[in-house]
Amino acid sequence: MNKIVSAMMMMAVATGVAVAQTNAKPGVVYRGTDSEIAAKDFGYDAKPKRKYTIAVVVKSAAAPVWESHLIAARRAGQNLGVDIIAYAPTKADNIEEQKRILEDLVTAKVDAVVLAPANTEAVKGPVKDLLAAGIVVVYDNTMGPSDLDYLSFVGIDSVEAGQEIAKAIGPMIPGKGKLLVLEGVPGQSTSDLRIKGIMEYVAKNYPNLYAESAVTMWQFDRGRKVTEDYITKWGKDLKAVVSVGGNQSEGAVEALKAAGMSNVIVGGFDVQDPQYVAVKNGGEAFVVSQGVYDQAYLAVVAAVRALNGEKVPRLIKTPIAIVTKANLDKMDERPEAMLKRR
Repeated sequence: MNKIVSAMMMMAVATGVAVAQTNAKPGVVYRGTDSEIAAKDFGYDAKPKRKYTIAVVVKSAAAPVWESHLIAARRAGQNLGVDIIAYAPTKADNIEEQKRILEDLVTAKVDAVVLAPANTEAVKGPVKDLLAAGIVVVYDNTMGPSDLDYLSFVGIDSVEAGQEIAKAIGPMIPGKGKLLVLEGVPGQSTSDLRIKGIMEYVAKNYPNLYAESAVTMWQFDRGRKVTEDYITKWGKDLKAVVSVGGNQSEGAVEALKAAGMSNVIVGGFDVQDPQYVAVKNGGEAFVVSQGVYDQAYLAVVAAVRALNGEKVPRLIKTPIAIVTKANLDKMDERPEAMLKRR
């Protein structure tokens, strides 16, 4: 089993933070089995025993990557025969707004909630309330509070994703100089763990490569500004810039272009429109696919199976892939590409 997820499970047992599901529905599974399975092995089928209502709560109403998640969740609802209701903060990563959405869902009589937390620990209170109300909770893409009886986490191993980014960028430099790593939102496990993976891999495998990370909140403008600052700070020693998500790497491309530093290698994350265009035009050498369609689709499948009373693993791993010009069209995850999937 993945060591990090395994450690999270052990912590949950040790701390004993279980939720008294006073309104638990008979025959419904609320906590997944302490095991993991690859997305392709978990499968895409489920036959609901009745017409379930599943709320899907993502981090942003505007970001294309979350639009892709909602498209996949709705497609799962259509294919499986369940009702999908979509929710998102109007402002990206707005913790308080997302918490209010979750609080409202406690009394909305939904059967399950598929959640991509805006902050991993900040949503703990509302998630506890959902569980206490007898509502199944599945984490999509971003790990939520691990010491609660959530059903499953559907997504990548974010430490492994960070390692894959470091593996990809190292030989391109090769293995020396200075590397700028663009963080997302501190407190979101997706950002924190990917940064951890990059930094640990670089320290262990590239002794002549110095890496620093800087917070950009997933935003294009902040990615550009941070990169401008590091161009001033490091000058020609800056050899590469990588992002762990969001649109900050495209901001870095703009900053490097303006500074005439076209030799600096840039790596991004996700295969949405900005990243797709940047790879196609040569601004970014690669981006990382995390299987966003599978994340949302299989989160709905997991919820349906649990509502049926079927056992579900606590970890459903979606694949990590390095995407370059060579496989860009095959790995397209933009909303328009998601709409064509079945």
